[in-house]
Amino acid sequence: MNDPTSNETSLLIPRPGVPFDQPDNRQSYERKLAIFIILASTALERLAFYSLIINLATTLHLSEVHWDTTNGVTASFIFFGTSYISTLIFAALSDAKLGRGKTIIVGFIVYLIGYLFVSLIANTTTHSFICGNPPVINTTNIASIVNEHCVGPVIGTLMLTAIGVGAVQANMAVFGAEQAQEKDGKIRYFDKYIIAVNIGGIFSTLVVPYIQVGQSDPNRFFYGYLFAGVLLIVSTLLFIFGYRFYIHIPPYDTIITKFIPVIINAFQTRRKYAKDQRLEASGRKSSSSGNLLEDSISESDGPLGTIKGSSHSVLNFARLSNSGKFTDRIVNDVKSLGNVIIVFILLIPYWLAYYQIQTTFFLQGESMYIPKISNVTHTEMLVTWMSVGDQLSIIIGILILNAFVYKYLTTYDQSTVILIKFVIGMILASITMFIAGIIENVRQQQCHP
Repeated sequence: MNDPTSNETSLLIPRPGVPFDQPDNRQSYERKLAIFIILASTALERLAFYSLIINLATTLHLSEVHWDTTNGVTASFIFFGTSYISTLIFAALSDAKLGRGKTIIVGFIVYLIGYLFVSLIANTTTHSFICGNPPVINTTNIASIVNEHCVGPVIGTLMLTAIGVGAVQANMAVFGAEQAQEKDGKIRYFDKYIIAVNIGGIFSTLVVPYIQVGQSDPNRFFYGYLFAGVLLIVSTLLFIFGYRFYIHIPPYDTIITKFIPVIINAFQTRRKYAKDQRLEASGRKSSSSGNLLEDSISESDGPLGTIKGSSHSVLNFARLSNSGKFTDRIVNDVKSLGNVIIVFILLIPYWLAYYQIQTTFFLQGESMYIPKISNVTHTEMLVTWMSVGDQLSIIIGILILNAFVYKYLTTYDQSTVILIKFVIGMILASITMFIAGIIENVRQQQCHP
């Protein structure tokens, strides 16, 4: 069992949150088909997602609800925030209870229900049934979003849709990676996954905004969401069709549910330990017998001398060996999660800046000179089309970096390679945000507000 040359590939006692390895008995074509179906489903789902969010502020402003543009941007913030909270919840739920495949299907169902209500609100025929009569259009800005027309159904629908988005988004990428069992398969899969996401984004950016903004039909917003909704249905059915080809790792545990209990137990045990130390110290002071040697031995044999762990972290008090409630494996996982949280906290400023750019990019573009794409119809280029450059640059960047940069990193260990990729990405993102700030400064000085 302890022979280092043994071919044993799975742990006798799995770590918390990590189930036993699933044997892959699929044929080669079944493995490839499973990954292809997941990538195709992802591309269609992202098309539906971007069709909703990329033009949301403009849709709320020009459609039947006639919202102020600023409040439309606020609605997009609510949508994103809800989807991120949903991502955390369903990530833990899939690990501990449902499994990834079932969680994704549940997410798709909620997603479709939300998209149905989005389409009904955008339809001129059914809008009044849900929201009442449309408001009289006026030029007065409504300061608060709560005073907007149909605010309850609109925000409720967006939040419901965002819950479905979070459930799918939290599990789709990881579920696809679980299908790639060969060496380096997961790295190649994630490259393909990002490309699939951006292909869906490109088509949604080009097609749906043209239907909704570039046409004059009163029901144009409904047609745009209907088109995206049909593709979302196809995405759902495609994922369900491939269900029998997938590897399904059963739910086992999630360290997220252990995080708080371990911390609480660590502090409880530490407090009990400190109390015992005080009682022991007072007992030694009141005792008239003994000598210095006995006191020294007593101190070394007390609870302080038995605290085990690689460091003096307070979390070590939660170990069973230190009178806590949790095994060493669970405590070590929680300590590792602490390092991950530090990385996530460092990413907060980045995402704040990124989404500030992403959500206000189109408002910025509307204040610039917009060229005409046809001198005959005098049709202007849609502002949302500018984001195609973002998506194309990601796809081209992945191909270039993999072909000319990352192939030279094979001599490094995996953690170093990940760190180098992370640093390269953050540097490029920082340059992009810096350029965006310069453009906004120039726009304010030279373009109409």
